[in-house]
Amino acid sequence: MRYVIIGGGVAGTTAAGELRKLDSSAEITLISEEQHPLYSRVLLPHYLLGKVERDRVFLKKETWYAEQEIEWLRGEMVTVVNPRNKFVGLLSGREIEYDKLLITTGGHPRVIDEDLRGVSYFRTLDDADHMNQLFLGRGSNARGGIYGGGFIACEYLNLFAHFKIPTTLAHRGAHFWTRVLEPVSGELIAKHLTDQGVEIHANAPLQGLEGDKELTGFVTSKGRHEASIFGVGIGVAPDLSWLAEAGIETGFGIKVNEYLETNIPDIYAAGDVAEYFDTILGRQLNIGNWTNAMSQGRVVAKTMVGERTAYEMVTSYAMNVLGLDMIFIGDTLKAVADQVCLIGSIETGGITQVHERDGRIVGGVCLGRNTDRGAITKGIKEKTPASEIINTLSG
Repeated sequence: MRYVIIGGGVAGTTAAGELRKLDSSAEITLISEEQHPLYSRVLLPHYLLGKVERDRVFLKKETWYAEQEIEWLRGEMVTVVNPRNKFVGLLSGREIEYDKLLITTGGHPRVIDEDLRGVSYFRTLDDADHMNQLFLGRGSNARGGIYGGGFIACEYLNLFAHFKIPTTLAHRGAHFWTRVLEPVSGELIAKHLTDQGVEIHANAPLQGLEGDKELTGFVTSKGRHEASIFGVGIGVAPDLSWLAEAGIETGFGIKVNEYLETNIPDIYAAGDVAEYFDTILGRQLNIGNWTNAMSQGRVVAKTMVGERTAYEMVTSYAMNVLGLDMIFIGDTLKAVADQVCLIGSIETGGITQVHERDGRIVGGVCLGRNTDRGAITKGIKEKTPASEIINTLSG
């Protein structure tokens, strides 16, 4: 049996390791666009903050792949998937046959049109190395700029604060995570950031950068803002164009069922690129977080060797921005909720959103209310009526 995996991140590498455990005689090929062995994206901020050495970011040594008898093709890109003849074509011209194919290509950062020295993105280890050089080379008058209203923007806020760099943040929407948060929740985050000294401009689309080769500032609809280091955090999106000719069904990501199987036999998808059917929530979801990707890598390997296993997990993501804890649990998209109930207030310093659909809780957001996490997670898993959770958290 020959397994081919496209994508060398946590989902793909985890799947490769599990496949080797489950099928000792299999041929396994792992194709990665990056040159590095598996590393933890979760640890990248800690590396930049000086909390861990760069070497500790890596989860696999370069020797691991050969030790596991996994053919590791790094710095390679797949451009063709041919389901009829069951092979993939690489940009280098090589063709690799497969019996079972797993796609775990993740997402790529959305980029702005201009690029000057001082502009950075934060997705890969190479991005982190670049940012490290920017921070090491910063002058005494360094000024930080951030464009975005999501998780990466929060990471930049923590980094700029650590290096004591005054910061201006702008985002296109009215507040952070406009598709998820109610206005009052967005207001709580904005107040907290402002209290920490961040200059915020909402409803401020980016219009351009200033500077010759070196960044001197950026321009939004609200005016010009000085910046010598500029962090772009406007989300990620998967590149699905190369899958069109293969006939693989896509939406925001690659559409798969609860077994992480695509509409094409013997082709699977997992991790950030997968838009999977969530059996707990009853709809297709695309969740981009580390735990979800790793868990899907383990599960899909079982299905690929014939132990058909459904993926079932209440996913969550937690982070802290300048002292404010934020937790996102389950299905938090406002557009698919019948209603969103709010518990807490700006005055008390914490708000929890309970997302309800068909009478039951399907998601939750906890801002400054960490203790609500357990009840919400348990309620989603057990399909508890939202009213019960609201009464519990309000009591």
